[in-house]
Amino acid sequence: MIGEPMIVVGGMPLGEADRIVRFLSATQGRLTGVARGARRSTKRFGGLLDVGTQSAVVLRKGKGSMWSISSMELLSAPARSRADIDRIALLAYGCELCSALAPEGHPAAKLTQLLAVWLELLELEGAVGETSRVALEAKALTFAGFTPAFVSCCRCSLPLEDPIRFDAESGGGMHEHCGSGTRVFLDTLSYFEMLRRSPMLATVHTALPDHTVQDRWLLANFAIWHLGRDLKSRTLLQDLESHRTGR
Repeated sequence: MIGEPMIVVGGMPLGEADRIVRFLSATQGRLTGVARGARRSTKRFGGLLDVGTQSAVVLRKGKGSMWSISSMELLSAPARSRADIDRIALLAYGCELCSALAPEGHPAAKLTQLLAVWLELLELEGAVGETSRVALEAKALTFAGFTPAFVSCCRCSLPLEDPIRFDAESGGGMHEHCGSGTRVFLDTLSYFEMLRRSPMLATVHTALPDHTVQDRWLLANFAIWHLGRDLKSRTLLQDLESHRTGR
């Protein structure tokens, strides 16, 4: 039986011998499988269950909403991004963000492809930093159907002009006289819109402009509002970025 390409995005122990594995796939979105005996012996699955690994997976129906993993064939696995703490944090963040925004049991081709591109980016020699992370957030929100208003006011639909506010509940940017929220600059939202439309590769080696720095977590917070929960991997990533940049 030919397996379907899937990306491991998380997991946790189950009992004494098994492991729950969370996947993201183009045709089924977010789904959960059980790797029987994975904790008792490493021979069958090896490093296939590590976050960020891409494999051809064969599943069979298990109990409840979870699937049982019949087989996995390795397609690709992180290397450089498992040897560097900054890349480890970015890998975990990308997997958590894309999978959290994906529907469960329904197609998520664009989010899955975005995550695959993100994993490839982390294997390049170039520095992947805040600019790439913000671009990832902008694209993930778009593919999930939550595109923030960057160009036109989310309240009156007219082109945005300073002064501007940004509010997740309202849908993004708005004129100051149209509502309340976090104060942002038009240049910042315009830059984020540019990142949303740019190839991910173009964001490598690129530092965030000074006028965007104070709002570098704006889109992460926007995603968190829509999810109704925090992203666990953001804490480490935020700490590393603050330590590196002094912000």
